[in-house]
Amino acid sequence: MKAGIFHVPYLQPKRSPRQVFDYSVEIAREADQAGFADFMIGEHATQAWESVPNPEIVIGACARETEQLRFAPMAHLLGLHNPGSLAIQVGWLSQVLEGRYFLGVGPGAYPRDAILRGQPEDLSEARPRRDEALKIMQQVWERKPFHFEGEYFTGGFPEEASDSDDPGSEYHMMPDFSPWQGAENLEIAMTALSFNSQSMKYAGTQDFSPISFFGGLAGGKSHWKMFEEGQVESGFAPDRQRFRICRDIVVADTDAEAKRIALEGGLGECWEKYLVPVYKEFKILQGYIDDSGTGIDMSSLDMDWIAEHVWICGSPETVTRKLQAMNEAVGGFGQIVMNTHDYIDDPKPWVESMHRLTSEVIPNITDVAA
Repeated sequence: MKAGIFHVPYLQPKRSPRQVFDYSVEIAREADQAGFADFMIGEHATQAWESVPNPEIVIGACARETEQLRFAPMAHLLGLHNPGSLAIQVGWLSQVLEGRYFLGVGPGAYPRDAILRGQPEDLSEARPRRDEALKIMQQVWERKPFHFEGEYFTGGFPEEASDSDDPGSEYHMMPDFSPWQGAENLEIAMTALSFNSQSMKYAGTQDFSPISFFGGLAGGKSHWKMFEEGQVESGFAPDRQRFRICRDIVVADTDAEAKRIALEGGLGECWEKYLVPVYKEFKILQGYIDDSGTGIDMSSLDMDWIAEHVWICGSPETVTRKLQAMNEAVGGFGQIVMNTHDYIDDPKPWVESMHRLTSEVIPNITDVAA
C-alpha cells in the first residue's frame, strides 16, 4: 500500500492566491518528507473553494522543494485548453521533473468553467472535446507531421527542416518537448465520483490509471468494475495496484482528538459550508448512509455523523482498522489518497496527521490486491 495526496485544494474562499500557492508548496514539502508517493493538484477556474487554475505552476514550484514526490495535474480539463499548447506544456514539464510527473485528464464537471470558455453550460461538449483534444495531444507527442480538423479543435505538427551540413542548422531545429522517456511511458490517470462512472470505463479502455473519489463501498466497487470491464474489452490485464482511492483522513493520539481536529479545523469547515450542501443535493452521501447501516434520512445528517461515517478520523489503530476494512471490502487497491484541507492558520496538527498516516498506518495495511 502506498499513500498519496490530492490537493484539490479545499481552501477557504478568503485565502489569497499567494496564500494558496505558499500553502501548496508547504504541504508538498511535508508530503515528500513523510514518504508520500504522489501529489495531485486540481485544476479549477470558477470554484472559490478549489482555487488553483494552473496546477503546472504549483507543480514547478513544489518540484524545487522536494526530492521523491511525483506530481500530477488532476486533472487537466482537456476540452478547455488548446490541445497543441497543452501537449507541449505537459511534455516539457515531464522532462523538467525527469520521471516525477504523471498526467491527469478529464472533461470538466462545473458548468461555470465551460461558460467561461464559451462552451455549453450543460457540459454536452465536455466529453467529446476531451477525446478530441487527447487525440491531438498524442499525435503531437509522436512528432510526425499531421493536420487535424475535428468538430471542436484543429491541430497539427509542422514539417521539420531536413538534416543539413550547414553548421548553423541546429539553431533552427524544433525542440523535443515530448514526454520524458516517450509518451508511451507517461502515466495518465482519470478520476470518478458517480456510481458506474463511464469515465472509469473509458480509463480502462485507454489503459489510464483509475482514481476513485470514494462515496461509499458500492460506488468504489463500481469504479473498479467499470475500469476492469474497459481493460478486458481492450485486451489489457487489470492491476488493482494501480487503483487509487481518495478519503478525508485525520490521525491523532486518540479518536476524540482526531475528531476534534477534523471538526474544528479546515476539514470540518469545508464540509459544513461547501461539500455537505452539494453532496446532499446530488445524493452523493447515500453511499455512506448505506454503509453505516444507520438508516438515517439524508436531511437529518449533521457534522458529527459525517465525522463518524464519512471521514476516517482516529488513532493510528482506528485509522488502520478502517482502512484495512475498506481495502478488503472493495477487493484491494494500491494507494490511499489523502485529501488536503485548510489548516493554513495552524498547520501543525494537519502536518502531524500526514506523517502519522505514512509512518504508523500505511505500513500496517495488509495487501489484499490480486
